[in-house]
Amino acid sequence: MQKMMNLNEIKETIQGSPSVLLLVKAGNCGVCESVQFKMSELLKSYLQVKGMYVFKEDVPEITAEYVVFSAPTLLLFVEGKEIYRVSRFVRFDELKHILQLYEEKLE
Repeated sequence: MQKMMNLNEIKETIQGSPSVLLLVKAGNCGVCESVQFKMSELLKSYLQVKGMYVFKEDVPEITAEYVVFSAPTLLLFVEGKEIYRVSRFVRFDELKHILQLYEEKLE
């Protein structure tokens, strides 16, 4: 997973990649760390999905750009469009199901 440090870089990556899973996290957040670990493990099965994370403190404008009110928030983009969003309580079985639905589009 790639750490992102500015909004333009995030937007360019989302537009330039077939699929992106973005984690918006907060510093000193144990849940965020757990979600990041599980997300990186899940993405080992979906190599076509680019994994990125950003600390909302490092890029404060991320909260306004993607309407993120809490951390952790996971956003899945396919062909530049947001197709899935989940905050705080991430159900990885549901995320895996969504990735499987879009699997042929992701390749």
